[in-house]
Amino acid sequence: MTNKKNLEQKIQHYWNIAQLCKTSKQKIIFFDENQEAFSLDPDTSEDSKNEYWERNGMDDDDIQEFEENALLGDGYPDEYKVFAFDFVITSGKAYSNMSATSLEDIVALISSEKLQEKLDNEGISYNGAETEDEVMLLLEKRAKKKGLNVSEDDLEAATKLAIQEMRDWIDDNYQV
Repeated sequence: MTNKKNLEQKIQHYWNIAQLCKTSKQKIIFFDENQEAFSLDPDTSEDSKNEYWERNGMDDDDIQEFEENALLGDGYPDEYKVFAFDFVITSGKAYSNMSATSLEDIVALISSEKLQEKLDNEGISYNGAETEDEVMLLLEKRAKKKGLNVSEDDLEAATKLAIQEMRDWIDDNYQV
């Protein structure tokens, strides 16, 4: 049980970091700095090499040179690092249960009515940086409690949506 929990924590850790990698350069850096992430599922790691070799029409001599370069310090080519990232991290079995949480799911962690009550109880207005900080903190705590995979960018976007939804809810439910 402990090993399984440890493996799940490692997968979650690397998945969270990988979510920040959008460009090829970032994927290459991730590959170089997080080798363990690619070995958490040894089958997928080997499958990525086999698939790469096949797609590039590599023969036995090419494959031997590829492996020797990796072992002798030249490392893997950048093209392979990007391929491995996409194959193992984005599409691999070990990471298949990981997924980013949608903004709607994050916003749904608190109702507009509860959000208004919370801000009123704290004496915080419905505008400004203090409001955004409080709402973001609240959403982050609730996301962690539910074990959701949420990036900081998603939290920021969800915070703005939640505040707007709360304002719309107030407009619909309170007559001036």
